[in-house]
Amino acid sequence: MRQSGMEILYDPTSLSTVGFLESLRATAPLRRVLQRLSVLLETSQPDLAVLIDFPGFNLRLAEMLHQRGVPVVYYLPPTAWLWGEGRAQQVSRNCVQVLCGLPVEVPVYEKAGAAVRLVGHPVLDYTANAPSREEARRQLNVAGDEPCFALLPGSRAQELDELLSPLVKAASLLQRELPSACFLLPAAPTLDSKRIQEQADRLSPGTVRVLPGPEWTYPILRAADAAAVASGTATLEAASLGTPMVVVYRTSLSTYLIGRKLLHLHHVGMPNLLAGEEIVPELLQNRVTAENVAQHLLGLYRDAAVRQEMQSALARVVGQLGTPGVAVRAARAVLEILEQKTARIERRQRKE
Repeated sequence: MRQSGMEILYDPTSLSTVGFLESLRATAPLRRVLQRLSVLLETSQPDLAVLIDFPGFNLRLAEMLHQRGVPVVYYLPPTAWLWGEGRAQQVSRNCVQVLCGLPVEVPVYEKAGAAVRLVGHPVLDYTANAPSREEARRQLNVAGDEPCFALLPGSRAQELDELLSPLVKAASLLQRELPSACFLLPAAPTLDSKRIQEQADRLSPGTVRVLPGPEWTYPILRAADAAAVASGTATLEAASLGTPMVVVYRTSLSTYLIGRKLLHLHHVGMPNLLAGEEIVPELLQNRVTAENVAQHLLGLYRDAAVRQEMQSALARVVGQLGTPGVAVRAARAVLEILEQKTARIERRQRKE
């Protein structure tokens, strides 16, 4: 956003957390941001607001904007199909348009009375220009027949603390079975790649290669024979690229127990949630061990039939996400609402 010329008032990246109790530390700073935005709105009211994801903050901001007469568009709204209708109703009360990324969201928001438009999931735009497997391996200096595995422990420091160690140790175990294998870890832009490399080398010297910046994520996923991926958007990115995977996740016991009680879910990985069944294996909490991760990755590498079956199932899930051009469709929807507002103002002015 900054590179595109947007004025950034507050950057919440450092406050990103996972978990119910863990998020409490971000409450006070985000409340201060809301208070400052409230003051700003008294002197500089926008023509329209576009809120993206981040429901814990944006639902409160939407209410504030609605009370001040600012039209609100919610792009990638809260996953009400998982959390229940309450959030959908809250969005409906305060937003003039909801731009959904998944078909499963549409009926939930329509039932809540929201104006809904399905634009598709942006992961399709992200991965549209990913290199071929051959080109990706050339970029990464990986031989065509060399076993290659992707390790994606997440984009938050909290996730890295939980998952880096078992993933690196799994790589070390795999290397005993496949001495020529390479293990690649794309560092999220929110994390320090040099520090991650140092941590990985302390756990298993020279086993894992850390590449800085998000530009390496898709080449790594495309080049990999299999991947260990932290639950989240990255699982949809891997699915879109056809990369066989095992989903891993570990958080605090309190968050895990609260989440299980509130959501009543059998799965946590997005490909499995969208498929309605476990099409990729999930290792959660105390099952996230080096031995378990290594066993699943080795099985995916050695069993071509299992890989192909998983890739076919992932392709069916990706088919639910729509088609590329998501950002353009979302932008057009926003501009249409802005144009409608302008037309209403002009009609009112002519009558006066």
